[in-house]
Amino acid sequence: MWSAKIKYQHKDCVTMPKVVKHQITAYAAPGNSFSKNGMIYSTGFLMLIGEEKNKKAFIKELKKDSRVIKVEVNHDLVMFVEKRSEREYAVFRSTEIMTSKPIYCNPADGFEYWNICAWNKKQIQQFIKEVSKLGTIKLLSIQKMKLNDLYHFRVSPRLTSKQKQALELALQFGYFKMPREVELDELGKRMKISHQAFSEHLRKAESKLLPHLVEDLAK
Repeated sequence: MWSAKIKYQHKDCVTMPKVVKHQITAYAAPGNSFSKNGMIYSTGFLMLIGEEKNKKAFIKELKKDSRVIKVEVNHDLVMFVEKRSEREYAVFRSTEIMTSKPIYCNPADGFEYWNICAWNKKQIQQFIKEVSKLGTIKLLSIQKMKLNDLYHFRVSPRLTSKQKQALELALQFGYFKMPREVELDELGKRMKISHQAFSEHLRKAESKLLPHLVEDLAK
């Protein structure tokens, strides 16, 4: 099996311009699709990360988009159905191409970062050629892969709302970057709690998540 990493941008995307406009981060996963009366109806799933007001503004605009016919929201998880013409969507219905990880929607540069895989290299190259007709695409890497390199969804550990908020803020403002871009006292102020309380919420979130990461590293 072969895998490739690509960055992709097309102006007619339902979600990406809104991600940039409202300055949130989104992870996307495609769902099923079906055709009816010359139109393609496709389901998409999003996990949103960012400030609460920005996420709400994004969801509000998504619901108003004429191409989106259904939206369901549960906290930061969004499921929606969009409709497009058969011709416009045909390239994305290739049964030869699979997404091996959630698509990362980067608000900083306006690109989607895809990890795709297929049985052979030519299938990936053909997909890239076809998709390039619809937007801007760049191949970042292509290589053979093993099945255990495939991303698989897990039942994530349950975080409290404050633990989740602390983790999102730490990610958003660069607490985990090297060098660190923000300190705990600043994050505590943004969450309107003391830096000691923020540190406690973040530590508990990390303690729930790290065992799952260590399990992957051990394989």
